[in-house]
Amino acid sequence: MDKQTLKADLLQLLDDDIEAALASSRSAQETASHEDNQPENQYDTLALEAAYLAHGQSERILRLQKERIALAKWPMPEASEDKVIRAGALVELLSEEDEERWLLITPVGGYQLKSGGKKILVISQQTPLAKKLMNREEGEVVDLTFNGKTIGWDIVQVS
Repeated sequence: MDKQTLKADLLQLLDDDIEAALASSRSAQETASHEDNQPENQYDTLALEAAYLAHGQSERILRLQKERIALAKWPMPEASEDKVIRAGALVELLSEEDEERWLLITPVGGYQLKSGGKKILVISQQTPLAKKLMNREEGEVVDLTFNGKTIGWDIVQVS
């Protein structure tokens, strides 16, 4: 799996999220300011609720834009020669129950990519999971919790 392609795919997902948030914000702003939605009494709060929603979407847009800028500026490292997990690592894990997981550690997280028929979970280097994996090496076993269940995971591959 080419990590530069994965980074480009992740940037596209961020762009898509920004566009969706912009559309949602525009819609909420239009609802908040539309003359038909002006309150008729103190209990008519549609315009106020739409204004709160528009504000929340604006904050989300700013957060997404900051994440996109940070990721775009971040140089995705090439394959790890010493097979140690660091920021930018693409990690293959295999559980003691033969469940396979692929993780990509970047400055942003919360996304899922697909490459070569594999699902890759993108996690932020600030997450507890990433912190637990950092500086571990290919071939080690680490106890991780997924879906409330802690089991041993072999670090099969680090690139």
